[in-house]
Amino acid sequence: MSEATAFNTEQDLFFKQLRQETAESHQSLEDNRLSKAILNPSVSIQDYQTYLAALFGVTVACEDQIFPAISQVITDLPDRYKSRLIIDDLLATGFTEAEIDALPVYHFEFSSVAQALGIMYVLEGSTLGGRFLYKHTHEVLGLTFESGASYFWGYGTQTGNLWKSFISALTQFVEEHEERGEVIASAKNTFTIIDNWLRQTGAASVTRPVVTDQHE
Repeated sequence: MSEATAFNTEQDLFFKQLRQETAESHQSLEDNRLSKAILNPSVSIQDYQTYLAALFGVTVACEDQIFPAISQVITDLPDRYKSRLIIDDLLATGFTEAEIDALPVYHFEFSSVAQALGIMYVLEGSTLGGRFLYKHTHEVLGLTFESGASYFWGYGTQTGNLWKSFISALTQFVEEHEERGEVIASAKNTFTIIDNWLRQTGAASVTRPVVTDQHE
C-alpha cells in the first residue's frame, strides 16, 4: 500500500467515523419542527421565512466568528459566504431591511481550530443538503435561485466540488494534528446547538408580509 493510498484510507475512515458519531444529533435536527415544515408538501412562504430567519443567526455567526479561526485550513473561505443570500431571499419574500437587522445572531463558543472546524462541518453540510431543499421549495413555492431561493441554491454547480475540498482540508487537518475527537465532539454539539436555536427562534417568530406576485 502506497503512502498516498494509506493517507486516503485514513481520511475515509475519519469521515465515516464523523458521520456515524454525529448521526443521532443530526437526526434530531432533521426532526426539528422547522426542519420538517420546510419539507412539508404544503410548506408556506411563512414557513420558509421562519426557517431562513432562524438560519441567518447561525450563518452570520459562523462567518463572523468561525471563518477567521479556520482561514489557514480552509483557504477558499471567500467563496463560502452565504448570509447575504439569506438576506436577499428574505427581502424577495417580503421582509424589510429593518426586520432583517433585528434578527438575533448566535454566538459560538470554541477554544481551538479543531472545534471551529467541527462547527464549520455542520454548516457546510447544510449547504450540501440545500440542493434537495431548493428542488422542493422551487416546486412548491415557485422560488428560484434568482428570486427567493438563492441560499438553498448555495454554491450552485460548484456545491459538490466545494464540499469535497472542505472535507479534504478537514481530514488532512485531523491527520496532521490528531484532533479527531475534538472535531467530532464539536460537530455533535453544533447539531444540538442549531436544533435548540431553531426551536427557540421559531417559537418566537411572527407572521411576516408576503410578496405574492413574484411567481405569477
